[in-house]
Amino acid sequence: RTEEMTFPLQNFPALEIATKSISFTLVENLGFKKNGFFTKRYVISSVLVLSLAIVAATTMDSLDKVVSLMGALLGCPIAFVVPPIIHTKLCGDGSSRLRLICNKIVATAGVLAMVLASIATVVNWDKKEDTG
Repeated sequence: RTEEMTFPLQNFPALEIATKSISFTLVENLGFKKNGFFTKRYVISSVLVLSLAIVAATTMDSLDKVVSLMGALLGCPIAFVVPPIIHTKLCGDGSSRLRLICNKIVATAGVLAMVLASIATVVNWDKKEDTG
């Protein structure tokens, strides 16, 4: 099955972005030390991967739902939230007001898509798939 072989490759970019944003949030908003134990990449990524492994091992027979949840929680932000934020940071004052508003709309739509896709995945978690 290709799911088991491609799962690490699918989630590597999401894991990198998640670990950096979690570390930033821990330092900036929660007062953790910048080079402290809980803000190190390997600690954060280990906790995320172990959490996913526990969910995968205890709740299902295949990884399809975990991949769906990962896509919802991390794929939507990577595709729709991060690019307009990067564009706003790079261009900042050089962008027109309309462009900044469009960036905010796209980022907000990405967050909304993330929430709705996550809810849809969780709501349909126990439903059996029709394979025939």
